[in-house]
Amino acid sequence: MKTLIAYLELARPLNGIIAFISAWLGGMFASQGNMENLIDIRLLLVSISALVLLSAGNAINDYCDYNIDRINRPRRPLPSGRIRQTNALIFAIVLTAIGIYLGTLINRNATGIAILVCVALACYAFYLKRTPFVGNLVVSGLTGLTFIAGGVAIDSVQGTLIPAIFAFLFTTAREIVKDLEDTEGDLKNNAKTLATLNPRIAVRTALGFMTSVILFSPIPYLFGWYSWHYLIVVLIGVDVVLIGLAIRLYQDASRESCASIQRWMKWDIFVGLGAIYLGTYL
Repeated sequence: MKTLIAYLELARPLNGIIAFISAWLGGMFASQGNMENLIDIRLLLVSISALVLLSAGNAINDYCDYNIDRINRPRRPLPSGRIRQTNALIFAIVLTAIGIYLGTLINRNATGIAILVCVALACYAFYLKRTPFVGNLVVSGLTGLTFIAGGVAIDSVQGTLIPAIFAFLFTTAREIVKDLEDTEGDLKNNAKTLATLNPRIAVRTALGFMTSVILFSPIPYLFGWYSWHYLIVVLIGVDVVLIGLAIRLYQDASRESCASIQRWMKWDIFVGLGAIYLGTYL
């Protein structure tokens, strides 16, 4: 049981659930209320594939970050000794194979996206994560792509662009905050992130992307794409929260503060997704 729990921690199920919901919502937004699409087996398969591939990405990321996590996150399965590095790599490879196989059951485009995601996750873990800002953009791009993949599964990407842009901007801000949180371990392992090279610029960049989310949020309502239900929820549940977090980040960019901010942002993603759902169907 302890081993199973350790592998669940390695996969980071909350992130996987977010990926599952994102792909499913992408299909829902693309379906434009067509109930036949919502019960399409392809939508379920792409959502599971998103969950599995993200879990694989988390595992390979922890495999590559073993030395860094011994400082930044010593309680994680690998640095704590609950899972061997070799086993984590095998776990990641198996999940990757499953994710690509699920893509082949959907259509060619879904298979292509699954392969692209796997290559991008591997490049990120082994190389790009330690490249200033580029690694952040890769993660954000893949997050936005999850919504588009949901639409691809049912052969329509209409309605997926707005949530993809929203996710890209939001995730970029959170990824930079996470880098600020990990500065100590990254410095000791010569990882060159925006936060290690220039913390002030990293803070300003994160604040810039937070601001972009706030500025972007009313646009779908103003153009008539989403209903007023979306506007109310996104203003109160996302924008107000982001303003508070941005003020906190500006005042205190310490490790403890950034850890709290990025956790708040992770939960706030659900609020944003809920706002888009309500704006689409109410």
